[in-house]
Amino acid sequence: MNEKLLYAANLIASRYLNAGSRKPVHVASIKRILVVKWDEIGDMAAAVHVFALIRASYPEAEITVLCKPFVASLLGNHPAISKVITHEREWQERYDVVIELRGTWGTLKKSLHWKTMPKYRFDRGWIRFKQRGNQPHELLTNYRVIEPLLMFDSKGWNDVKALSSFRKIYPAADNIDHAERWKEWALEGSDTSVKSYVVLHTGARSPLRRWSTERFVKLSQWLLNELNLMPIWVGTNDEVDQISEAMKLGGAGKAWIAGTVSPESLDLLSFYAFISKAALYVGNESGPLQLADMADIPTVAIYGPGVPRVFYPVSNKCEVLHHVLACNPCDQQHCSQPDDRCVDRVELAQVKEAILRVLPL
Repeated sequence: MNEKLLYAANLIASRYLNAGSRKPVHVASIKRILVVKWDEIGDMAAAVHVFALIRASYPEAEITVLCKPFVASLLGNHPAISKVITHEREWQERYDVVIELRGTWGTLKKSLHWKTMPKYRFDRGWIRFKQRGNQPHELLTNYRVIEPLLMFDSKGWNDVKALSSFRKIYPAADNIDHAERWKEWALEGSDTSVKSYVVLHTGARSPLRRWSTERFVKLSQWLLNELNLMPIWVGTNDEVDQISEAMKLGGAGKAWIAGTVSPESLDLLSFYAFISKAALYVGNESGPLQLADMADIPTVAIYGPGVPRVFYPVSNKCEVLHHVLACNPCDQQHCSQPDDRCVDRVELAQVKEAILRVLPL
């Protein structure tokens, strides 16, 4: 409910600010643009295409992004982005345009303060209102927020595949070096028949999104023994307990915990580069899944209570396994049938079959 109130307040604020503008939006005076995206990794991955599209319309503009500190490293080296800030207190001046892809009550107040009030303002509140009851893929929602700003003919761009071609991030040389060294670590000491590795991600923001640990364990054993792929269990410090439990139950492979494997980097672009070198990715609905989708590697995505289609991967190399029940979507905190969770409807055999379909012959 609080999110809906924020959307409504944003809608009113944008209507108020834009109604006071006497000039059309497409004017040469637009020199400074702020994009607010206060969100998690997966949500940012579903929004990076907007930076390239804005840059194409305003090649000389300064484009600043306000995002969470942990997500900021994902935007490093992006050619469309001039600057990244990670706290609303760094927003101290007026921008010509403010685009709230997802903001907070604090960023809303910034838009209405006389010192930081923009000339024009666009937000997802109005888009979500128009799309109520028919929410499309998140790539489309983010695109529709910025569509009024685009200087080129945008007809035909309401297509997820077309938009996904702009969804790129840019690892630097040191990120690629980190990934290469992690790849060497992943395969070190393995049998000569093991030529590559598979990334397994057991985590998810909500426990209701997490596929059974026991099934991940059996899957890891099959991947190593039958497909000769080294399972690499990836996670953050918050996910150590999940991975440790899997290993105690007989999980095959190695654990990669962010910031603990040499070189000890927390840079998301290094993590993305590591994923992109894998032969396969298998995981729940989460941020790393979106990175695997962007990397365009063979991927099997396991979904539970998430809204159908909205955050599905778009790569042709991906298989989505999702049993949509009558109670979907839920609040992802309280399960109406905890003894028969929707994510548990995805059987181990289904995951194996999906893997065999996405892997190259």
